[in-house]
Amino acid sequence: MAASVQSTIAKLKHKDIRQRRRAVRVLFDSDIHESVEAFSKLLNDKDIWFRNKAIEAYRRWAPKHAPHLLIELAKRKETDGHKCVSSVLRNIQDLKLAEELARLLLLSDDSIVKRNASVYLIDNEFSSSEEEEIFLSSKDPVIKSASLAITNDIPSLQDALNDSHPDVRKQAGIRMLEMNLSKEEESLLSTAISNDTALWKLAVPKAMKEESEHLISLAKGCTNSQRRFFVASMREHIHEADDNRINTLLAEDCTSVVSRWLVGRNDSKSDVLRETLLFDERVDSIDKSRMLERILHRQNEVLVQELARKVLDQSSDEVVLSAARNLSTVTDEPSS
Repeated sequence: MAASVQSTIAKLKHKDIRQRRRAVRVLFDSDIHESVEAFSKLLNDKDIWFRNKAIEAYRRWAPKHAPHLLIELAKRKETDGHKCVSSVLRNIQDLKLAEELARLLLLSDDSIVKRNASVYLIDNEFSSSEEEEIFLSSKDPVIKSASLAITNDIPSLQDALNDSHPDVRKQAGIRMLEMNLSKEEESLLSTAISNDTALWKLAVPKAMKEESEHLISLAKGCTNSQRRFFVASMREHIHEADDNRINTLLAEDCTSVVSRWLVGRNDSKSDVLRETLLFDERVDSIDKSRMLERILHRQNEVLVQELARKVLDQSSDEVVLSAARNLSTVTDEPSS
């Protein structure tokens, strides 16, 4: 078997092009990684098919079995070789070698290659101070976003909140939401979020999940069109009516999002909260009527009938009274 493999590898140098092509196919089909070094001879072949196969062999086998061969590709001026190396950086176990390769690729003329190399250095925290400054000011949104994700430089983050690319603005917002900011910095971030729909939609679920103090400002600042998204995020992250986030929102007069979150909920805790909100003057009549309408399917329950009667007895809002009458199974006796 070993002799057969060596014989096939040797045919990569055969004068007959058909023999060479067949050898390449056999080595690939049999996944013979020992042949990778022999493919180096084909990197300079006049036939582009052989050159491409050599690069493919490097991509397939070199990261694990002969990573040192990739230095040759990185130093060459061919873009295809640079692309090959940049695509396998994360597969190289020798981190020092991978770092060396990434820095060689920063000299490439190809923007995608530079991007992959830059992001690799950033993600693995190999960047020097000088490189960090370059990456933070990069015009490539992917490089800039990767750098913003780990930086502690507040001025750079604040500047990025006004970037023309939404992904850059989002990453700046994410990073700042993770940091301890001064009141002035908090104010600048809140202003940016309120004026940027993409950033706002990113901040809401993050604040919801982490029970962040930003939750209140996000709730109060949402427009009518944004409220639906906010409530959907509440439903994804909040599952009990006595959740601390519910209590916090109510304490800060964010009754509209809470009442809308409550619509359609039928557990005992939600029933208690629904009754409380129906008699809370801060909740508008539309939200109250919606809460009543959405329990119409429970019309035959004693608890629901008691609630309807209580609303009819105590409310003076005609919109709410109309919803309560529809819910109630008790009809007024006709006057004699």
